[in-house]
Amino acid sequence: MKRFGANYIFPITRPPIRNGIIEIDDYGTITDIIEPSNDFQEIHSTQFFNGIIVPGFINAHCHLELSHLKGLKPSQPGIASFIEAVTKQRNDSNIEADKSIADAINEAESSGTVAIADICNTNSTLPYKLKTGISFHNFIELFGLNPNHADTAFNNGLKVFSEFQSHFPNTTWLTPHSTYSISEPLWNKISNFLTKSRENIVSIHYAESMAEYEFLAKGTGPLFDRYSNANIPFVPTKGESPMSIITKYIPEYVRILLVHNTFASTEELSFLKKRFHDLTLVTCPESNLTIESKLPPLIDFESNGFNIAMGTDSLASA
Repeated sequence: MKRFGANYIFPITRPPIRNGIIEIDDYGTITDIIEPSNDFQEIHSTQFFNGIIVPGFINAHCHLELSHLKGLKPSQPGIASFIEAVTKQRNDSNIEADKSIADAINEAESSGTVAIADICNTNSTLPYKLKTGISFHNFIELFGLNPNHADTAFNNGLKVFSEFQSHFPNTTWLTPHSTYSISEPLWNKISNFLTKSRENIVSIHYAESMAEYEFLAKGTGPLFDRYSNANIPFVPTKGESPMSIITKYIPEYVRILLVHNTFASTEELSFLKKRFHDLTLVTCPESNLTIESKLPPLIDFESNGFNIAMGTDSLASA
């Protein structure tokens, strides 16, 4: 049995404990959290730290494979310009990318991160995840607006999904990227896949910008211009919203991480909370400020009883 004390223990489930003590058995399992009635020194065999003891951190949204894009400088503010910059630069040197992934995982581990929900478009992070003690949920992300390429996009995603699932059988998921980056045929394939199990989890970028709302409602705006200038064949969506898209294609029993929610109203999120059996709002503050110069209304989220988690997003937007 080991005991560790600190100026404060942050158990999360209750207020901080001054001079608290954690008891740990020989297998590393926490058996008790003690709030001493007197000074901590009266409890024997306690190793004391000047500082605080907290549970391990969970990064609820990350893109480790984009770690080599740290310091990315889009030409303009906004999501459309950011996507363009990532698209142009993400295929830089594989050696640099691999080293950046390893460095990012090491940094996360050394800073007390014990679990990461990581977005994956390729298998590039897999070798490094097998060498660390961090727990991973791997979200294999699908996107593609060209309706003629839906089969290819889905099948390529399934290949990556299978590779990760062979090593992480219970924590690998297939997920849509966002409400504005997927064609109707690809959405149908994703939706059909999600109906095959009631245990699925998705992590989807949601309400990250007003451009998302304009693109879905009117088929205009910065995202429309971005796709058109890139010569991507797509069918413009009209009369839709982020909320209508996910309720149309994601089954209500799927556990869902809504990532960003910067421009989402409390009303639409309350509707989605009732619609989905298990919904968590994930915020990435530094990314939100970098890309759109705005934070989501976290105080409103908390006062309305939403589950809230925090992520770093990629180093490209940090």
